[in-house]
Amino acid sequence: MQRRSTTVTGVDLEEQYAVALAVLSVILLIVGVGVGRYFRTAPARIVRIVFPIAALATLASYATIVWIARAHVKG
Repeated sequence: MQRRSTTVTGVDLEEQYAVALAVLSVILLIVGVGVGRYFRTAPARIVRIVFPIAALATLASYATIVWIARAHVKG
């Protein structure tokens, strides 16, 4: 009977981060659709404030997960 290694190889770890990024993308898509529907009748000044903030939050979340992945995946 062979024992499996308990360490995660670099490729497996990369795949886990890729799946995490895909899940984050789906979550952000759903939240974005919800925010868009909520603010579809909002005045232009509200839209000009909310959507750049949402864009920066999206960029920050992607950058954070990529930074974490690059810090943990060596090679």
